[in-house]
Amino acid sequence: MKRNIHKIILPALFALVAFLFAACNSDPDDKSALITGLWIQEKITEDGIEMPLQDEEKHLSLLIESNGVYRTFGKDAAVKEHTGAWTVTDNTWLELTVDRWQLVNDPLSQAPANQWRKNHIVTRFTILSVTGEVLELRLKTYKADKKYSALFTENARPVITNSNLEEIDAEFKSLKTYIYTFKKSN
Repeated sequence: MKRNIHKIILPALFALVAFLFAACNSDPDDKSALITGLWIQEKITEDGIEMPLQDEEKHLSLLIESNGVYRTFGKDAAVKEHTGAWTVTDNTWLELTVDRWQLVNDPLSQAPANQWRKNHIVTRFTILSVTGEVLELRLKTYKADKKYSALFTENARPVITNSNLEEIDAEFKSLKTYIYTFKKSN
């Protein structure tokens, strides 16, 4: 009889300890859990000044899936869909893989189709706040990276000419702080 009790009590006690350990280790402020879901872009600021949203930014959706994949897409078919991987690091940063476009060396000597090169890179956003309703992200980057990379939407890259090369080069040297605000979709 004693042996049968040990066969029942020991596994039950082990299961209880494992359950309590798991319950104590869950973090109610875990941003990874809060960040998943469908978010709609509401506003962007550049160095504290609200920027007017472009047409493709007005109805931008950011779907962050619990499996580590994210997608951005627009309300209409004109907005190009982007996918990538995401992770939250130190419960402080949201890291997204994005397509980044850069000028090639000596773009004026290249055909227009070869003036830009694409890299798939990890971009780190600071999570300013995330609740069940609002997601606010900060990114410090160069103006050209925001303008020509697929951070959430992707703008067309211009053909490089003698008249615009200096301006575009200056955009790659102009450091800005952007804050993206999203609202959770129901």
